[in-house]
Amino acid sequence: MKKTILSTAILLATSVTSQAFATDIQMNGFGSVRFGQMVDVDGVNPMLPNLYNDDDLTFKDESLFGIQFSSDLGDGLSATVQLTAEGSNDFDVEAHWAYISYQINDNHKINAGRLATPLFNQSEYELVGFAHNYARLPKSVYWGFDFNTFEGVSLDSQYTFEDYFLTTKLIYGNWDGDIEGINSEFKNIVGANASLNRDWWTVFGGALLSEFEGDIDSALTIPSVIGGVNASGATGAEIDSFLSSISQSGKDGLYMYGGFKVDHHDWLIDYEYAQYEIQDSADAKNKSWYLSLGRRFNEYTVTYVHEDYSQDSDYSVLSSVENPILQATGQSFVDALAARNMTIDSIHVRWDFTSSAALKADYFFGSDDRVEVGDFSGFSVGVDFIF
Repeated sequence: MKKTILSTAILLATSVTSQAFATDIQMNGFGSVRFGQMVDVDGVNPMLPNLYNDDDLTFKDESLFGIQFSSDLGDGLSATVQLTAEGSNDFDVEAHWAYISYQINDNHKINAGRLATPLFNQSEYELVGFAHNYARLPKSVYWGFDFNTFEGVSLDSQYTFEDYFLTTKLIYGNWDGDIEGINSEFKNIVGANASLNRDWWTVFGGALLSEFEGDIDSALTIPSVIGGVNASGATGAEIDSFLSSISQSGKDGLYMYGGFKVDHHDWLIDYEYAQYEIQDSADAKNKSWYLSLGRRFNEYTVTYVHEDYSQDSDYSVLSSVENPILQATGQSFVDALAARNMTIDSIHVRWDFTSSAALKADYFFGSDDRVEVGDFSGFSVGVDFIF
């Protein structure tokens, strides 16, 4: 059973630290203590992941603590464990990362174990609020996926060409768990990403491809279309073909992202785009992006962010469905999976009141095309820190 109090990890940290002289173990940590609330919603709450879904003022949704231990095992070998406790998960302590690394040479390092899934530019420090200027990373892109870690291997490489610095990552592995309560699995994940930096600018991009398996069709797809199937009068072969065209299990999942960063004379510009879907299924093609403009004023940073999240209905998976009732049923199901289209704008203020802690506040407001949601707004205030 998971421990439900962070003191377990803190006691472990104390024990490890007291023996660090003998085992060469390094420890560092991070955390966020933040409160906030949805203050105005036209209809129902937009239900963004871990973002004030109960409408009440709370410290729980966005507060978290993390401790990372790293040990040099000698001869280029090292081990890393990161323990996290998130308020959205009742502060249950879990091993977010757990892997060993081997430094092949100055340019290449191989890792094996539970690793961060490279879904975004900031995947490896997604939980470290102190590492960015936002109250939270833009939700439209940094959705908070359940599969933000995987079990497998990765190869990290870095190269220097005159004034350019290039980093790359190759991964292979698997993930299994629940997505919105439905048993799911991504098998044979293969991915690659790269980041190129020179002076004050960086460009980056990456992609992942995986085989998706799970109970989503029995839990969601079939119950959603069974009424139309029963009323269609279609033959068994037509029904099988129809269900095969809209099913998600057994299909490939594709995820791609890219963007750029500018940090020049205290002006900050960030742009990131992500696109993902379960291919050849009723799943919507999800497209999301954000653009931020910020300015540093000594220990203060002010940032404006615009985000966009859209889902496209694609009826091409139904091209072989000739039965009119099945065609209409399929289109309705595709539309239901592509119902969320929204924009969010936000203003963030960061004050670095010490070298290891920052006070942040933000106000966000958005619009969701779903008729039951409409416009919404909220705020948060909190402290991000490292130690």
